[in-house]
Order: sequence, then C-alpha cells, then structure tokens
Amino acid sequence: MQNTLSQLRANPTEWRRRGLTPPDVVQAMIEQRLAEPGYSQPVGDPSYQDFFRA
Repeated sequence: MQNTLSQLRANPTEWRRRGLTPPDVVQAMIEQRLAEPGYSQPVGDPSYQDFFRA
C-alpha cells in the first residue's frame, strides 16, 4: 500500500516516528502558552525562546 505525502503528514504517528512533534500538538502548546496569565504575545515571529520557561 502506497501512502501519499498528505496522508503521512496527517498521521501523528508518522511525525513521531521521525522524531518530530505533530503540528496539532505544537499548535495546542502555543495556544496554552499564550493563554497563560501575564504572558504577552511576542512581536514578530515567535522563537523557541518565547516558549521556554525562565
């Protein structure tokens, strides 16, 4: 059975198999971090630094 690239991208197991975090999980982490009290949204493109806790 041949999988198309779009099918592989939609499968969270395939992301994890390659050592990556699925996009929907990353999106949930970002939304959770932005919803924290006292956290202001970064100006410009976010970086890793914006999501690591001090």
